[in-house]
Amino acid sequence: MNKPFPYTSLHDYLDTALSHIDNPSHQEIKQAKRNYWKQYYTHYRRQKRIVRKEYTLGFDTHSLKQLQQKKGNLSVSQFLYQIVEQAIDGKRQTVQDKTLLGNIDRQLMKLINLLEDLLASEHTELNEQVLEQIENLETLFSQTFKSQQL
Repeated sequence: MNKPFPYTSLHDYLDTALSHIDNPSHQEIKQAKRNYWKQYYTHYRRQKRIVRKEYTLGFDTHSLKQLQQKKGNLSVSQFLYQIVEQAIDGKRQTVQDKTLLGNIDRQLMKLINLLEDLLASEHTELNEQVLEQIENLETLFSQTFKSQQL
């Protein structure tokens, strides 16, 4: 069923379609071109349907609102493709999650720098414990973020 398009180009079609007319008018040429493109795109769409299956999805109002909230900067189509690919691959994390984790990581780094500045001005045991806890959190977070990128 995968047969090639019978014409190699528009000019090939025009030569065939208008061969019986000695001097075709502008209107006849224009109509022949329309017919060619109509046949070409019909053939093209049929071939695409053989190779690529398409599905139509419908969403109720509640689901559509949730979809709009979760899609972030992506278009709805991009977001849906991403979700389907993740479901097929068994992955759960989205691009928005990675961006969010990256932002949290940067904020945590800023917090550590502020605490280091605080330690430089006052050396108390409590400040050192807080800094140690935050550094442990940052290490754990960095390991988690790096493993999620793989």
